[in-house]
Amino acid sequence: MNYDIIVIGAGITGLSSAYHLKKRNPDAKILVVDKAGTYSQGNTAKSAAAFRDFFSLRENQIMAQASIAFYKNLQDKQGIDIGMKFCGYLFLFDHEKDEKFVSKYPNSRIITEDLSSIFNVNIDSETRKIMNIDSIKTAILDSNAGIIEPDLLSKYFFDQITSMGVDVRFNTHVKRLGLEPDVSLDYPGEPFNWQKSSIKYIETDREKIYGDFFILCTDVWTTALLDPVGIDSHLRPKKRMIFQVTSPGIREIINKNIFNDSGVFPFTIFPTGVYARPYPSAGAFWTSLADDINRDFSFTEHPEPEPEFYSYNIKPIFDAYFPAFQNSKITSSWAGYYSYNTIDFMPYIFNALNMVIVSGTTGGGIMKGDSIGRIVAARYKNEAYTTLYNGEKIENTYDGYYRTTKIEDMIL
Repeated sequence: MNYDIIVIGAGITGLSSAYHLKKRNPDAKILVVDKAGTYSQGNTAKSAAAFRDFFSLRENQIMAQASIAFYKNLQDKQGIDIGMKFCGYLFLFDHEKDEKFVSKYPNSRIITEDLSSIFNVNIDSETRKIMNIDSIKTAILDSNAGIIEPDLLSKYFFDQITSMGVDVRFNTHVKRLGLEPDVSLDYPGEPFNWQKSSIKYIETDREKIYGDFFILCTDVWTTALLDPVGIDSHLRPKKRMIFQVTSPGIREIINKNIFNDSGVFPFTIFPTGVYARPYPSAGAFWTSLADDINRDFSFTEHPEPEPEFYSYNIKPIFDAYFPAFQNSKITSSWAGYYSYNTIDFMPYIFNALNMVIVSGTTGGGIMKGDSIGRIVAARYKNEAYTTLYNGEKIENTYDGYYRTTKIEDMIL
């Protein structure tokens, strides 16, 4: 069978893309393939599973806000449980932030309440000198933010596409993109540079599957597919590790309403970028740190967490700022990758040949997933703009080859 559209990758961005493509092209024959045994088993399953609209670049804000609104409608209006809890993101800064700074973030406010009953807000001089940290000077809460369950969100998209007639093949490893001339001369070495060429098929570990158009939602595996055909993926892989940590103090506070009424402690970001993501069902926090310096761009198929990284890079920050972590222990851990767009840390979605490539989501695939799927569907039709769920329109030039010169500041 020849498919009209083949989507490679069944994570959030792949499922969302297939969903919006099928909605806008109901008669199209669409196939989704993934090397795993079911959906969302790559970096979607290894993420911090959270959402926010606290971004410095307006384009990132728009994509996140529209996706959050779509997810909220699913849960609140349609009654589809996706584990969405608006516990907020609490940013703790060791330097002053004013109202002018906060005004750039529409759902945020400076916390004026006393934090000293929860955090160590004053750091002694010796600790400041040794660890290069300081006392907490400003706390900002993003209320349009919280936690979500990627498996439930993925199930929604998967159930939708299969009910709409999209074919899905799991345990299907795409090894190569089949680049061929549109008009073959049957001459060795084709395609030549002067021939018009396109992707004709994907070569898998089982068979060749032919299609007219291809969507690559392959995260950090994108480079391996694009390099042989000479297309830059515009991404670098960065290993990220999450450690589930619990303690008596954590279990005591995890379900408290702190600056929200969700019954869940806020997702909290500390100076140096260490964060604690609440996992209330286990009475624990998921903790991590985006360590850019001294973390190379190497890639392995099955990354392993490094307990010493937690001990020497993450735990000292909690020891300094968060008394609830006293006598804490790691109960679980895992590792995955960010597909970093190192240009400006925004999703890089672009057309090349008869493909749309979703690249460089930089840890934002879930929180911007619905918007990314809509952008893919609009790019498939070569539209100049994408209309997002909340009615916002976004130019389809910004996320391709024509980039903004501004850089996203709020990357975790």
